Amino acid sequence: MSGRLVLDASAGLHAVLPGPAAAEALDALAEAVVVVAPDLYCFEVANTLWKYIRSRRVTLERGVTVYERALSLVDRLVGADELAKEALALAAVASQRVYEMSYAVLARREGAAVLTADRAFAAALRRQEIGIRLLSAAG
Repeated sequence: MSGRLVLDASAGLHAVLPGPAAAEALDALAEAVVVVAPDLYCFEVANTLWKYIRSRRVTLERGVTVYERALSLVDRLVGADELAKEALALAAVASQRVYEMSYAVLARREGAAVLTADRAFAAALRRQEIGIRLLSAAG
């Protein structure tokens, strides 16, 4: 890969929240020439933080701060309108969720690897011959 990364929400959150995978995620991002994500990334990060807020793991104020930090990791967001049709086709062939395949489509287009902490998602990407960087410390 050319030092380009597609950042998924699991890795983005690991990068900005305390935990064993934070340093590994930040190192991978620092090595990247460019970091991109589908605009879906915003909603996935926000939804996870909403769950943390509801369960009182973080305050709303802290959740908003973490959200902003997670967004600052991305150099460029790519709109769903640019990815959805191809992601739908790939999802149908690969028997995967369309929203997940938007990351795969973007990685192919960018000649990038996907940085993720999600082992099942990494396996799905591997089957599609998409480059991955799996955070080993994410558990």
